[in-house]
Amino acid sequence: AATTYSRPQNCIRDGKLVDSMSSPEPYIAISYVWDTCPSFKNWQGRRVTEQALRIAARLSKHTTYALWIDAICINQDDEPVKMVELAKMADIYRGATAVLCLVPEIEDTTCQIVENGAGMMDLEGFRSLEDAGDTHGMYMFASQGSNETLQKLFGSRWWTRAWTFQEAVLNRATFLVGEGEETIPISDVLRISRPICRRAATQNKHDSLLGQRSSFWDSVNSMTEAVKEYMPLGMAMSSVWRRQSTVTHDMAYSLLGVCHLEAIRPDYRLPQEKVFVDLVEKASSKGDFSWLKWSYLVDRDVAGEGMSMVPVPATVSATRASAITEWRSVKVPQVSLVRGADFGVCIPHRSTGVVRWQSQPEGIQGTIKTLQKLSYGPEEIWNLLFGLHVGLACDIDRAAGGSGLAQALLNLATGYIDGTLQLEDSVDDLVGEKPYTRGYGFTAYASMAAKVWNNAQLIVMRSQGGTTVVRTNSETGQARLHKLPVESYRGTCLCLVVHDNTRSRASAMGVMVENDKAGSGSWQVTRFS
Repeated sequence: AATTYSRPQNCIRDGKLVDSMSSPEPYIAISYVWDTCPSFKNWQGRRVTEQALRIAARLSKHTTYALWIDAICINQDDEPVKMVELAKMADIYRGATAVLCLVPEIEDTTCQIVENGAGMMDLEGFRSLEDAGDTHGMYMFASQGSNETLQKLFGSRWWTRAWTFQEAVLNRATFLVGEGEETIPISDVLRISRPICRRAATQNKHDSLLGQRSSFWDSVNSMTEAVKEYMPLGMAMSSVWRRQSTVTHDMAYSLLGVCHLEAIRPDYRLPQEKVFVDLVEKASSKGDFSWLKWSYLVDRDVAGEGMSMVPVPATVSATRASAITEWRSVKVPQVSLVRGADFGVCIPHRSTGVVRWQSQPEGIQGTIKTLQKLSYGPEEIWNLLFGLHVGLACDIDRAAGGSGLAQALLNLATGYIDGTLQLEDSVDDLVGEKPYTRGYGFTAYASMAAKVWNNAQLIVMRSQGGTTVVRTNSETGQARLHKLPVESYRGTCLCLVVHDNTRSRASAMGVMVENDKAGSGSWQVTRFS
């Protein structure tokens, strides 16, 4: 069957540039990391990197297929043509016969270790550990005892770049290739990364796992999700925005393929703020509001015009790890009337009423006491304070293999905060460090929670429809609580605080505990500046 993907303008074959637009000739796409200080030379009427020419010469010895290498096949000095080719980047990788990801750290030993690790995950012993939730045992199987070869593999710069995420997940025939042409299916590498990621998530230590922090493993493990048909923007931000790019615009443009947002045309002349506003606007127009889970990071007191709800890479990458709760988009009916500012992001919301009562600003311990006086239970209190940053209590129950852990989580977190418990490695992660007991893994989530608010002053806000807890802000006057079109699998929703005197600018954001006896208004859309 004929491909439906856009083809690259050029490829290189037998040391010559060839026209790929007018020919169905198959090609192999190359994913690699540019040299830090690339050397350019004139070649066949265009400026190309010497690194790319070396790659072409090396790989052409092993295949008769044409190769697509960006530094050769995209004219770096023809800006209009370059923008057209960048817009086709996802299709170029999807339509390739194969994708080769050049990871120079790979050796023959690497291939053997990865193959053995993937094979061991099929053993009955591994499945038993998985059924028991033993993250340490699973990690030891997959990593074969923290093998140094794997540390070298995952220490490659290739894993750290924004563009390589997309390049590695859009084509099922994707392989990691070493300098000696040692080859590993990326599917095997991603398979062994899953138990490594789970082990990393239970650690809350300054040292690393196989040389990398937990956020790195979040990014690698999520590549398995990106292989699927579509990746929500919020999840893609969690992954790619923990990586790096030379130009900030690429933190947006490198997401377009995995999120199916190719309608956005790369334009490096645009201000960065406009690039990220366009990114979330286009996702929202397709019904993807998952990016809103990161909007709580926005410092609205300093956010520029139109940016009060728009997350940016620097704040996402600074978070220690992604919350474990999966926030899903809610289907919103068509709303024709849009209110609010002239510039910003259009966001659907449902009012739960004006704030009828709010607490005085308090620290975390005082806020917990206030919520207890209001008759909220441990799970509701945990969700209000830490559900957005760490994860909802029910999801921690599932992850840790326990049940009803909310009170224990609160006790531990407040103990860490007030100093009655010492936040040390010996109590930070019981899984694997001691004989495995189901449910012990929750301690890591409590220690994460202890670092969330950093001595912040919090206020409890209650409307007819529900309650939320947010950081104090500079806004004054009457406020309203609005449900956002994002919820957990059990229906817990995110909440937006908006003051009447600044209706087109969001004031704060949190988790909402809804009042079962009250409803909410109809959907409306506001462009928040």
